[in-house]
Amino acid sequence: MNDRFNLEYLNTFLIAAETGKFNITAELVYRSHSSVSTQIKKLEQQIGAPLFIRNKKDNVTLTKAGETLYDYAQKILDLNDRAFRSIKNSNWKGSLSFGLPTDYTKFFLNSIYPELLRSYPDFTFETICSRSRKLRDQIAEGRVSIAIVAMEPQFSEDIFLWSEKLYWVSSKEFNFQNLDKLPVALFSDNCIVNNHSLYCLKRAKKNFEVVFTSTMLENIAECVKNNIAVSLLPESLIDDDFQIIPENFISCPYKLNFGLTWEENADLDMVENIASTIRNSFRLLFLTNSTI
Repeated sequence: MNDRFNLEYLNTFLIAAETGKFNITAELVYRSHSSVSTQIKKLEQQIGAPLFIRNKKDNVTLTKAGETLYDYAQKILDLNDRAFRSIKNSNWKGSLSFGLPTDYTKFFLNSIYPELLRSYPDFTFETICSRSRKLRDQIAEGRVSIAIVAMEPQFSEDIFLWSEKLYWVSSKEFNFQNLDKLPVALFSDNCIVNNHSLYCLKRAKKNFEVVFTSTMLENIAECVKNNIAVSLLPESLIDDDFQIIPENFISCPYKLNFGLTWEENADLDMVENIASTIRNSFRLLFLTNSTI
């Protein structure tokens, strides 16, 4: 029996355990569904026990052996990543201005920033919060070195980081009966979520009025929680204080994809390493906190 785990298989296993679906795992690891199944099967053969309980809807849950391997797999991959980054980053020194969407500041400071400091101990980071489209302008102007941004089709060179669904939500007390106009909370600046919101309202042929605007997602969320309006929000911001509006009333066909963009003379190895750090941080945080 081979007494060493394949790191790629362990990574696939972790993602499958966290998503609970092989088809989503296949998308995240850029493999076919059958390839994911094969990798999991090889791990099961190696340890001599099933890792998942499967049902007809392609949902999977961990077995007792799977739970044990999950804990070790996290530690193995984390140690591997730290060793790799430590060796590769040993000669990287300097300063870097890091841009991120304003609404993800808390996530960045709590999850990403500590990892960046550990990975690049000889670097100093300046953090700049703004809207994605503004950050792209600042990179072009040389004011930002690297940035997390909402991805758009015209920017094909971005490195993909994570994706989350968009849902129309209201407070649990919101009354949809006898509405002359649907009260809506919208972003007040140049933002892709604003574009998606207006498209959805038009597609659903809703008679609506904008009753609240803000440049901050958190303010929009508070407006909805206080039963003032409905709004389109990313999945990571939705908690038990909201209710998701049924799709037969209004729906959104889009996902909010985030990527990494950078200035022209950036170190591409460093860009790739930062992208990997961000993906891992978001995956763990989002899958731990998701309520949908």
